[in-house]
Amino acid sequence: MNAKPLLLIAEDDPLIIATLEMLLTGEGYEVLTATDGQVALDLLLAGAKPALILSDIRMPNKNGYELLRSVRSLPAFDDVPFIFLSAKAAVDDVRTGLAMGADDYIPKPFEPTDALGSIRVRLERAERIRHTREEQTRYLLRYLPHEIRTPLTGLLGYADLMSETAREGRGLTPEETRQFATNLKASGNRLMAMMDTFTLWLELDGRVRDPSPRKAAGTAGWREQVLASATWTAERYGRERDLSLNVAPAALNIPDGFMHRVVAQLVDNACKFTLPRTPIHLFGQMTPTGYQLTMVDHGPGIAEGFIPQVGTFRQSDRGHAEQQGIGLGLATCTLFAQMVNCAFFIRNHEGRGVEAGFTFHATQ
Repeated sequence: MNAKPLLLIAEDDPLIIATLEMLLTGEGYEVLTATDGQVALDLLLAGAKPALILSDIRMPNKNGYELLRSVRSLPAFDDVPFIFLSAKAAVDDVRTGLAMGADDYIPKPFEPTDALGSIRVRLERAERIRHTREEQTRYLLRYLPHEIRTPLTGLLGYADLMSETAREGRGLTPEETRQFATNLKASGNRLMAMMDTFTLWLELDGRVRDPSPRKAAGTAGWREQVLASATWTAERYGRERDLSLNVAPAALNIPDGFMHRVVAQLVDNACKFTLPRTPIHLFGQMTPTGYQLTMVDHGPGIAEGFIPQVGTFRQSDRGHAEQQGIGLGLATCTLFAQMVNCAFFIRNHEGRGVEAGFTFHATQ
């Protein structure tokens, strides 16, 4: 049987250290102890690799907040579960710690079953995240080279043709110029769209992971940006005539710079997975539950069983059907919904299309 993970305890009370050490080693965990935050940090820098950190808040030399900040600044430990130990009366301490990015807290004095339960839950969650990241890495290694190589092959191929005509001492005809420019632009747009999507995912992922306070969200201008972005995305596919827009204005508490880019992902998916001259609708309206922004297409729908698995670097039926992109479209929507605290929904109508969108809390 494999040994359980290593846990690091930072605590200046010898009795609590002894109690936790006896409790955790009795459950099969390996335990490393530190009498304050600085000693704990020194252990990490010296090569200790705990699967989870338990830390008191009020300690000499380096308190729990400072230790958490230091841990999160180290790439090797930025996702290690961090649980605070805190007296039940220190409610403000707990709130501050959670706002800084702690995963949980255990009140002192603690019940052994409660402490073990919290540790087990956080370790299981960390293992799921680790598994997801490994899956993402495998997915990228399998599909990303292809997604980059395909448009690059087009760009380099037309560059070779242009060089060859120059060596032959002749220029391109107007028709050749038009054809070359069209195909070069299509390949360039495909690369640009992929990089834009990947950049958006990184920005959203960073926002969701970092709970530190940010500039207040804005409410103005989102509608115009969404309409322009949706139109431009449809134009890239030659589908501007298929797209209908009926988005009512509303005051939404959302950060600037994200909404139109996320909606573009929905339009992009609708264009990729439906046939030309098939209608695509984007509409926004007030509903009893809030402001709802919805994209509706009339394509084949999403593969059976895929919707519950929607997440990063996954595509519906990618293993059986050739698709463009790296499977980040719906993942960016999920992250955006987490960031702005709204609901993201997908309704699949098998063989008749998909509805996908957001329900926001309108500010007025």
